[in-house]
This record gives sequence, structure tokens and C-alpha cells, in this order.
Amino acid sequence: MAEIADGDHAAFTELMARYKAPIFRFILRCVSVRSEAEDLLQDVFVSVFSKAKSYDPAWKPSTWIYRIALNKCRDYGRKKRLRKMVSFCHSEDEEAGGFAYEPIDLGPNVEDIVARRQEMERLSAAIEALPLKMRSALVLHTIEGRSQIECSEILGVSRKSVEMLVYRARKILREKLGCED
Repeated sequence: MAEIADGDHAAFTELMARYKAPIFRFILRCVSVRSEAEDLLQDVFVSVFSKAKSYDPAWKPSTWIYRIALNKCRDYGRKKRLRKMVSFCHSEDEEAGGFAYEPIDLGPNVEDIVARRQEMERLSAAIEALPLKMRSALVLHTIEGRSQIECSEILGVSRKSVEMLVYRARKILREKLGCED
């Protein structure tokens, strides 16, 4: 980070190569619109580069970058809510985005593939409906595989709060998806 703060573009390129994909997945799971996630990803790395001088070495670089990404997602959510409140006519185009799925090979078990895809869409919609803090904790811990301690640093809450947020998120998902305990 010190090299980036000194303007070393090679160090910044290396940092981007390391964190671009996981940060993008995290942002996409938070905002659900691919084009918005791409824009936010750029904003995150612009902030990383411009704020590198204020980086505190006590933080792990990954935690610091995830924290910036989370703040960008929160700002995006606030702006989106504000646009909805100001606009009397809700445009359907705002809701056109969603989780992007890779094209699937329609092999011999088309019914199985369609059923799996529908389940993934139900799960994605249920995760998207969770409150941002709960969704962030679930994505960071369960999907991204981050420790509770790292999640607590990123989210700015206690480790116990992360545990509770993940527990509640899973409980809500089980209820919404009709899963047995």
C-alpha cells in the first residue's frame, strides 16, 4: 500500500489483479445489477488509489478494500432509495437488472438444468431481499468464505453480531425457500 501511495502503478495493477474478481462478486451480490456493480468496482479502485496515503497498516489490505466496497454499496442503496422517493413514476428499467448467470449447456437432462436454474434464481432473489447488513454478512462469511473476525472488521460490528446476522439471514432464507431445519 505504501508503494501505491507513492504512485507506483505496477503495485496498484498487482493489487487490482488480486482483488478485482472477489470484490466484483461481493458488489454484484449487494447491488444485483451487473452494470452498476462494474461502475461501483471502478469507484472502489479509484478510492483505493486516491486514499492509499490514508491507509492504516493495522488493517489488512483486503479488509480495507472490502470496507470501501461495502461503503460504496451502501451509498448506492441510499441513492437508489432517494431516486425512488423523488420519482412518482417507477421505471421498470431500474428493476431489469439481476444476477447474471452463465449460459448453460442444455444437455440430456434439460429438466434438471431448468430446475437448478430456477432454484438458483429463487435463492438469489431471497438473498437480494435481505437487509443490506444481513446480506453483506452472509455473502462475506458464507459465500466469500471470510472469517467472522474479518467480516466484523469489514462491517464495523462485533464478531458476535456477524454470527447473529449470518444466523438470522440463514433462518430467513430457510423460511422463504421452505427448507426444513
